[in-house]
Amino acid sequence: MRRTVNILWTGGLDSTFRVAELSRLDVIVQPYYIIDPDRPSSGKEMEAIHNITETIRKDPATVCELKDLILVERDQITPDAAITAAYQVLREKYSLGSQYDWLARFAHSHQLILEIGLEKSPTGKAFNTLDGECTLIEENKDGVWELLVDQSQSSKEANIIFGQLRFPKVLWDTDKVAEVKKMREMGLEKIVKMTWFCHRPVMGMTCGHCNPCRDALNEGMEWRVSKTGYALGALRRYTYDPVCTLLHHLHLKK
Repeated sequence: MRRTVNILWTGGLDSTFRVAELSRLDVIVQPYYIIDPDRPSSGKEMEAIHNITETIRKDPATVCELKDLILVERDQITPDAAITAAYQVLREKYSLGSQYDWLARFAHSHQLILEIGLEKSPTGKAFNTLDGECTLIEENKDGVWELLVDQSQSSKEANIIFGQLRFPKVLWDTDKVAEVKKMREMGLEKIVKMTWFCHRPVMGMTCGHCNPCRDALNEGMEWRVSKTGYALGALRRYTYDPVCTLLHHLHLKK
């Protein structure tokens, strides 16, 4: 019986790289996407996942069975007071993102072991939470290398939030430039340009100003950011965000 890998797929480079890597293994890949009503980029992300899925399925080198994407409404995830309380403790200590509350609740309510893409980044809030609260151990099943929380060596809150989550080891050992290189080597270079990462798209283009866009500009991936979108994003911020505009002018006067 083939192993099923349940994976959170955002349409971004990291999770897409992981799906591409898994596509070369004899496993079943079941992707999930959680629809966040507060995320303006959801439509672009789901479109990216659809296009990439079709491309991977048609690739003659694909070995895995890539299942249809399962969509989950964030606001429909079952509440769990114990999980939310544990999340609040970690949030106070590490400013952990709110997605880890509903990801933990989703995995728990569906009894899923869920893999999420997470880089080993000293500036990452989730990474710093894991580093401060957990000991991670490696696991290899059917060629699927993952990191998981060692429950005997981790805090109670970390076990509650991260206990059913898994982290691809490959993302711990690489960066986005290397991911692109590896996908080229797999013959999947075209899916790199299908990925989506911008949180605040402008007329269907990357804005150049949100955190993921800034990360792309700082990580040698500036070609992923649309120059037109960048200009329109700057105009939007100047026009509709007077606070940012004021700070911008104060900075120029220094």
